[in-house]
Amino acid sequence: MVIRYYTAPDVKRLVDKMVADLHFTHINPDCVYCFRSEGSKSRRTVARIHSLEKLWQKALKTAPRYLIEVIGERYDKLSQANQEKVLIHELLHIPKGFSGGFKPHKGYIDEKTINRLHHLYTRQRTSAERSSTAGIQSLTRGLSLRLKHASKSENLKKH
Repeated sequence: MVIRYYTAPDVKRLVDKMVADLHFTHINPDCVYCFRSEGSKSRRTVARIHSLEKLWQKALKTAPRYLIEVIGERYDKLSQANQEKVLIHELLHIPKGFSGGFKPHKGYIDEKTINRLHHLYTRQRTSAERSSTAGIQSLTRGLSLRLKHASKSENLKKH
């Protein structure tokens, strides 16, 4: 079976949000691309990160680029939390210098670090959702009060 690749805008939105919410300021989200693949024969891989190596950067006269590939058959079956952890794992491979290189697992990427960052991310997301909900509730209350006031004014004019 041939591997097929598709752009993954859902993954890209999530990656961009994570980069912002986790304050990964060393990562330029405009230079990170996301793809979903189908047909991979790998048994355990859920996602991979690729980069444009230094020599290619030089030859193409371009800045470093990273590409996160999620293996659709595995990634799409994961819970939202595990999908987020997979993407955090891949983002941790990007070095502080955003040079096109990679950070290795040893000493940088482990389950404890991923879980800690995921906890921070979900806390940030929950806090943002609460603020958004509170803002919406406040707007709704304000609108409802204005409508009541307008309705009373209308009734007074009729009498």
